[in-house]
Amino acid sequence: MTVGEDPSEDEVRAELDAYLARRKGKGSGRTAADFTLTRLPLLRASVTRHIERRTEATRHEPGSVDLAGRPVYDVLRDYELRPRDKPLDKPVELVRRGTVNVRSCGCANGRQQCADCKGMTYRTCEPSQPCPVCAGVSPCSQYLKHGGIPSSPPRPPKARRAAHPEERVTCAACHTPDSACPGCQGWGRVRCEKCQARGRIPCGPCKATGTVTCGTCRGQGRTTSWTAGRIAWVSETEAVSHPDTWPRRVTAELRSAGWRKDRLGVGDPLPDDLSADHRSVLAPHLRQHEGEQDRTVVIERITVVRATPRGSGDREYYLYRGFSGNLEVQARISDEGRRKAVAAVLAAVVLLVVVLLLVK
Repeated sequence: MTVGEDPSEDEVRAELDAYLARRKGKGSGRTAADFTLTRLPLLRASVTRHIERRTEATRHEPGSVDLAGRPVYDVLRDYELRPRDKPLDKPVELVRRGTVNVRSCGCANGRQQCADCKGMTYRTCEPSQPCPVCAGVSPCSQYLKHGGIPSSPPRPPKARRAAHPEERVTCAACHTPDSACPGCQGWGRVRCEKCQARGRIPCGPCKATGTVTCGTCRGQGRTTSWTAGRIAWVSETEAVSHPDTWPRRVTAELRSAGWRKDRLGVGDPLPDDLSADHRSVLAPHLRQHEGEQDRTVVIERITVVRATPRGSGDREYYLYRGFSGNLEVQARISDEGRRKAVAAVLAAVVLLVVVLLLVK
């Protein structure tokens, strides 16, 4: 017996009889002869195609690129892959004949002018900035008596920390006691911390050299260009399933059942014992696609036998081949049993309502 092989009717009835016999103590007196058997052949399959994609583009790389190990072609569509070449995981990289060109980059031997400082090695900076204590608004309370706002000094003072900003100190411009901001001593502006009032700071991107590594050649002074061909096989998987839905009441259990599995390659015929119905379902999905170079077809099938009681009955049974190859039986409430359960619940609700009304 093969795992996944369709069970015969005798095998199904024998397994169902054995299952029912174990349930006799639970009120079941039926045998397999009291049930009608219906076969439900299920199918799930996938077709994975390897579609060839050929592309061509001009490549530019910094420095001198070693292309000696890459195959050369004239017309990409006419290039024939070697039998051992199957570019599934890694594309085949090609070089078009006569297109390799190594030339000077045009920069200064791998260096180019820094765009931030324009080659000056530094950037300009404001020598002074508003006082952080008075913001340059009221640096000195007596500036009107001494010719207006004091002029900026040649080199602004360093900013001072003021423990008590409301206190005043002697103004460095008009020399009036207790009149000036303690942060700037009446000037209104303080020395820039970045440039220390020099008016310039070293350029960071070029490290004050005026040049940076050329982004085109990456410091190598030359570039290589060529026409690159690429051949890749892209995997495309198409799922196939039988239009008939799985038995809803045992769908979860069937996912780990003993499905019979066949794996087919290019040119392999469909299994001889595959039903005509399943063949017709698969046929539209097995047509050759443009660019298809290889394919893998995985077919999984299993037969579920549904045992429904003749006449009336509250239970029905589903039998199918398990993963170990043995038949498994799943008991479920039948449609009639569900109707009886619903009717019983409704009757109980009605009775409860009547009792509550009588009590009131």
